Amino acid sequence: MSLQDHGTAVRECVSCKRCYDHTVQFCPDCMVELVNIELIPRLINKRYRLESVIERSDTGIVFAATDTATQQEVAVKVIRAGTIAEPRAQDRFKVEVQLAMQLQHPQIAAVYDFGILPDASAYVVSEMVPGTLLREEMKRVNKFPPRQAVAILAQIAEALDAAHKAGLVHRDLRPENIVLLLAKSDQLEIKICDFGFAKIPTGRRITERLAAKIKSLGQLPSSPSYMSPEQFRGEDADLRSDIYSLGVIAYEMLGGRPPFSAKSISELGLKHLTEKPPPLRPLNPEVNALLEAAVMKALEKEPQRRQQRAAELKQELTAAAHLS
Repeated sequence: MSLQDHGTAVRECVSCKRCYDHTVQFCPDCMVELVNIELIPRLINKRYRLESVIERSDTGIVFAATDTATQQEVAVKVIRAGTIAEPRAQDRFKVEVQLAMQLQHPQIAAVYDFGILPDASAYVVSEMVPGTLLREEMKRVNKFPPRQAVAILAQIAEALDAAHKAGLVHRDLRPENIVLLLAKSDQLEIKICDFGFAKIPTGRRITERLAAKIKSLGQLPSSPSYMSPEQFRGEDADLRSDIYSLGVIAYEMLGGRPPFSAKSISELGLKHLTEKPPPLRPLNPEVNALLEAAVMKALEKEPQRRQQRAAELKQELTAAAHLS
């Protein structure tokens, strides 16, 4: 019997995104009738009280929550059951989250807890990171000066390198899960959030039909624009897939637009698989040849032609910025 049969699913105000117990019918502030959120309970693991919806994606829902044991504000991501429905997927999920819990890095959001819910969906509890999303800053700035872009990109690369050394691949790196923080020195610092513990099914090229299917299962990254060619081919993503995603972010930060755009995922995938990105320097004359070369190398179609470590990409970006 489902949680909704018991009437215990968390309820959400579609206007203000706040969460309430199943006994509440209307949002007291917005006077909007509340709706149940799938099969998710308000209190997860008898400890994490869901307070509001932060983000919805194809893989699940991220909530702002309160850890009632410590009164600490945390982020709780509930991953849809279909995402980890494949054989051994739950075991793989548990191993990867445990690795993330052991990883302590100042530029990676800490992971505190995880578990499986009664309906076979999963949850991950992590650090709540206040700040500005890189996506918001990209909308504001459009084209970043090279030195500013590299200052951000180098930190992302350094954090990725630490994760890769710990055996973790992000798989869903995008501007929406990179947070910019203002440090005491008035210098921007970053934190990477929301590692993609759910994987795309392997062995199948992502076509429009397959995309619709895996999207319904919650296994398609939220922003296909940042997917690597191997992800579009349905192959396992290793650390060089993260390097490709960071290359897309770098291109967009410097050029003011992503290297590829399309009206459908199959058209977008074809471009990532076969087309060379347009030159970057005509889009931003401040970009020197060395910086353009570093970004273009990260965007190579075949993983073996890219930088083989995120630290290598950081080194190339930093060296190019010094010549600007």
